[in-house]
Amino acid sequence: MSNWMFACVNQGEDSDPPEAPTPVPRPGDSAKDEDGEQADQEGRSPSTEEGEAVSPQAIARFFG
Repeated sequence: MSNWMFACVNQGEDSDPPEAPTPVPRPGDSAKDEDGEQADQEGRSPSTEEGEAVSPQAIARFFG
């Protein structure tokens, strides 16, 4: 987000602003995971149990 803001401020007055970045999903969001399951308040899907490894897709989704 800060790179986008820097680019907006440091461009010419007559140029179009760059496209805004997509927001990063945060833990606790009510967003659905890739399987369509509703995530809980800690960002885990209902099928995730304590001690279970986080999937590579969930990590990639978090870091964008």
